[in-house]
Amino acid sequence: MAVIGIVMGFLAAGVLPAQAAPAGTVGGGAARSASVAAAEPSTSPAPARRVWVSVGEVHDCPTGYACATPSWGSNGGWEFQFYNYGTYSLNNFTGNSGSVVNSQTGNAGMRLLDQNGRLIRCQWAGTGDSVNWDPVWYIQLSATPC
Repeated sequence: MAVIGIVMGFLAAGVLPAQAAPAGTVGGGAARSASVAAAEPSTSPAPARRVWVSVGEVHDCPTGYACATPSWGSNGGWEFQFYNYGTYSLNNFTGNSGSVVNSQTGNAGMRLLDQNGRLIRCQWAGTGDSVNWDPVWYIQLSATPC
């Protein structure tokens, strides 16, 4: 009876139990969401895979993929791993501290395009570099070399 009285007291005072974290949170989502004010980067269509890379973690882009890592938050960021040829629209890819790695095979090119679809630069297969994402609106993968 005493327990029921305590519970009734909490309900009357408007105190409710904490809710569980949403399902599907990957790789420390609670810590990330508290420290990130900017909108989360995404692409359309979605990449083949998306992997969380913590600050200071070295992560290799798998063979056959082209990878893009925009800067986002203070704890790390998403590495977008593209596998299929085509053009991908970028959302919330901003800042001057991102990177690209083209691990595609057969001299396939990874092109970074501006808002009008004009070429900013082409990343040769087997190479990587840092990127200022601010002018980049699209990533285009094709079998055509740079």
